[in-house]
Amino acid sequence: MSKTIRIGLIGAGFIGRSHATAYLNQCQFGSEIKPELVVVADPVETAAKALAESHGFARYTSDWREVVKADDVDLVCICTPNNMHCEIAIEAARNGKAINCEKPLGMNGDESEQAARAVKECGVIATCGFNTIKIPVIAYAKEIIDSGELGELVLFRGSYDTDGLADPDAPHAWRMLAKNSLLGSMGDLAAHVLSISQYLLGDITAVTGMTGILYSQRKDSAGNLQPVENDDVAQFLCRYQNGGIGYISSSRVAPGRKQGEVFEAQFTKGIITFNLERMNEINIYRHTDKPVDQGFKTIISAPGHGEYGKFWGGPGIGIGYQDLKTIEERHVLENIVNSTTPAVDFVFAAKIDRVMEAVLESAKTGRWVDVKPVKV
Repeated sequence: MSKTIRIGLIGAGFIGRSHATAYLNQCQFGSEIKPELVVVADPVETAAKALAESHGFARYTSDWREVVKADDVDLVCICTPNNMHCEIAIEAARNGKAINCEKPLGMNGDESEQAARAVKECGVIATCGFNTIKIPVIAYAKEIIDSGELGELVLFRGSYDTDGLADPDAPHAWRMLAKNSLLGSMGDLAAHVLSISQYLLGDITAVTGMTGILYSQRKDSAGNLQPVENDDVAQFLCRYQNGGIGYISSSRVAPGRKQGEVFEAQFTKGIITFNLERMNEINIYRHTDKPVDQGFKTIISAPGHGEYGKFWGGPGIGIGYQDLKTIEERHVLENIVNSTTPAVDFVFAAKIDRVMEAVLESAKTGRWVDVKPVKV
């Protein structure tokens, strides 16, 4: 028997289009769960109308409150600037809607914790869109780590660098203002590394870090100089609850780096390395191999790795970014139908926000800062 989930999407920009497309692509998984695109909202009504017409939403509006209150909406998908995430999520929860919110969840840990608490109190399903966790070889890495065959965590190194703002003449954007996002490269980029770190290795308990702004002003579309109020670069050391240590960094001004999300996880019996620009492969070294066989082995995406088999019947063909959003939405829909808690729920997302706010505090004080626990 099929189950129809009615979708209300808020935010008709690039990421909103990506989510809408992902709902339409659910045919990759068969037809037992059927998303129905009901309504899209955006304060720019022409943008909402354009997305409604291109993707088949039944209607559109300029008021997001109409979406969270609509009787014919089961799932609210939040694709707005960061400062609106939690307000919308809390209202959606109070109206009994399931939620899929883009990352980062909130402007700070307190706000995210409040959203997580509202979701728990209202008894709704809610998840946050850390989509690189959905990469099939990352799912494979988790299986290996959880099996214990690589031993105990020793060290994690991760970074996410891009050159999207390496040009000093790149235009100013909403995300550079503190009122919209207290975080710059950390919230946009390092958050993805943190999500993989937390998914694979568990909680971070303390950090010490620094942030920097390379270009303090940029021109807006009218040619006027506007301030850049959040980090172009960030880096921090961290301690894990399980005893490991780590280093994580991000830059949105790194010439030549396109999607430079990389990590290396070192264990007592082996190492795993990954590069997002080669997202369909992962490298594993097992120190338990015979000395003559020791060396890094490249594993290519194949059926049996996460959801890869839903796209291709054989290994090595590869999937792309939009496929990750399709997987993300599939998991959201399955959680709703089966009434199961998402692996990446609001508590998971709030923990990441707590880490990043601790980094900001450390950057100001020059000291180690304990990461506040999420209390829901």
